Formats: sequence, structure tokens, C-alpha cells
Amino acid sequence: MVEVKRVLLTGASGYVGQHLIESLSTGTGAGEDLPRMELYCCYNDLSTFEQDMREAFGEEMSLSSDSKPKIRIQVVSGINFADPGYISRITNCCGDRFDCIVHLAALSSPTHCENHPDDAWKINCPVDLLSFKAPIIYLSTDQVYEGLKSFYSESDRTVPVNVYGRTKLAFERVLLRDGGDSSPLLSVDEAREDTERIPRAIEHTAAPNSVCLRSSLILGPPVPLRNGCRKGFDTFIQFISSRLESAAPTVYYTNEYRSVVHIKDVVRAILHFLSIALSNNEQKGSQVYNLGGTTRASRYDIALAVASQLKLDPASANGAERSVTTGGVASPPDISMDVHKLEAELGMAIYGLKQIIENSF
Repeated sequence: MVEVKRVLLTGASGYVGQHLIESLSTGTGAGEDLPRMELYCCYNDLSTFEQDMREAFGEEMSLSSDSKPKIRIQVVSGINFADPGYISRITNCCGDRFDCIVHLAALSSPTHCENHPDDAWKINCPVDLLSFKAPIIYLSTDQVYEGLKSFYSESDRTVPVNVYGRTKLAFERVLLRDGGDSSPLLSVDEAREDTERIPRAIEHTAAPNSVCLRSSLILGPPVPLRNGCRKGFDTFIQFISSRLESAAPTVYYTNEYRSVVHIKDVVRAILHFLSIALSNNEQKGSQVYNLGGTTRASRYDIALAVASQLKLDPASANGAERSVTTGGVASPPDISMDVHKLEAELGMAIYGLKQIIENSF
């Protein structure tokens, strides 16, 4: 009998989640190497998600043709990592054994995190996921870096300047620790005071062979499901194109740099590590990778590139410098990343800005 792998996907209704599910449904890229699986798609409160999934994949949500990976999808709503009962809800709906967890759920607005630090710590550093004792593929952030140099490597010091970056880095440290420390679990309040202590104060054994992907700003085409993934625009590219088409004057920052990344490369990286996690081969131990594109770009650079691609007048795009603490939230000025380690792991090149824009419309 062929073994069926069990995979928990959190944040399934979001931008990355929907594109990941679409890629799994077509079996493209690394998805071709995946075994049969039960995919538990957990999300919080997108009211249109389950119906859209049924429209896309049928009432049974079973992908089993010869040309596709054999996947059975189960959609589970109401998984809120700020709720102390989230582990019980996952267990009640999905069971308590997984071969891998793809953890995409996050409170990703730096402003919201700054204003609601309790929720940010609970959602972005969900240490109880380790109770499942499964490898975790974790979508972290480039905002773990301080932003005082260009092209950070994975070995550079991590000094996040805001709550969002600190909470994401804290969960990285949980996953990358060696384990074996049986100290009592820190409370959220204690953890906020000293993120350095988190990895040495977890009551669970560290998740084996986990992967932390420090993602930059993700760009690409709209999500595949009919009703989208959120109110407003799917990505920054759709926002820019809308503003340019209406010739609405818009300010884009010229002094914040990131290695923006295409959703195709994000999904490809996740599927690569998922394939490894579900294989029977010996693992490498927990790892961290920069997940960005190959171009250092400001938001103004992106706006001009979109205008060029769509042959729109860029006159409405106005460049301006952002202060270090616009809106009361500190922002790292240059968190561009060196992505050679990930390119070597994947065995292929990652898109730069020109390719990202060309493949987003």
C-alpha cells in the first residue's frame, strides 16, 4: 500500500497559500516529485475561501488524475493563532500527526504588530506548533535584518527594528535551536522582554529538519480563486498598476530597498523543501535561507518598472524619502538580500525585477 503523507498548511487562504495550492493541483515544478498526500488547509476568517475551493476543485476536493499529484484537500476554518485553543481545534479537525507543516499564517502588517504586540507574539511565534513534532517550513521575513547594509547573507547578524521583525525572528530561533532544553515555556510577556531566551525556554522538542525562509516583499499575478484573498489589492504590483492606469498621484519611497521576489519562486522554494521533508532521505537539520529576488529595488523603482512594462505614463508616480519611523513604526532602510545559497539549493536562478514584472501580468 502506498503511504499517504499528511501535510498541515496554515494561512491557506492567503496570497502564498492560494498560489501554493494551485501549484500542487497542477503538479508543476517540485510538485511533480511529491507523494500522495492529505493536505489540511487551515485559515482564519476569509468567508469566501471554502466555496471558492469547491468551485475550483469540485465538491470532493480530491486531485487524483494521472497528470496531477494525488492529493485530498480538507479545508479547516477558524484557526486563529491568537486563540489559546488553536492546537485543540487543529487536532480535533485534522488529527495530531503530520509529516510536515507549511506555516504561512502571520500577522504581517508592521503597523498592526506595533499597535497590537500581544497578538503579534501569539500569532507570529506559535511555539505550540512544535507539539506535533513535525518539520516546519516557515515563511519568515527579511525584516529580521537591521537594514544598515545591502545584500544581507544568512550568516549576518539579525537585529529587527520593529515588533513584526522581532516576533518572526523569535520563531526562527525556536526552530533553529538544537533542542534538548527542558526549561519551562516562557509566557508571551516574558518572551517580549527577551527574545534571546526563547530558544532556550521551550517545553517542546525542537521541530526536526525545519526550514526558515526569510521572504522579501512578494509580487506576482492575482490569486487563482475567484474572490481573491483579501479586500483591496493582492500585491503591491496590482496597486501600482491601478494607480498608474487612473493617473492618480501616488508617492513611492525611494530610500527603502528590498529584494522583491516573485510568487513563482516562493512557491518553488516551498515545494522543494516540502518534497525533501516528505522523502525518506536523510535530512540536513534545520536551515535558514534568504528568499528574495536578485534585484535590489525601492518601491519607486518597482513603480517605474511597472509603468514601463504596461507602457503607462509614469508621471503620476512621485518618488519621496520615507522617514525612519513613518507612522510611528521603525522601518529598516535596506534589507536587500544575497540569495545565492537558495539558488544553489534549488539548482536554478531566481527572478530579478525585470522578470518579476514581466511574469506578473
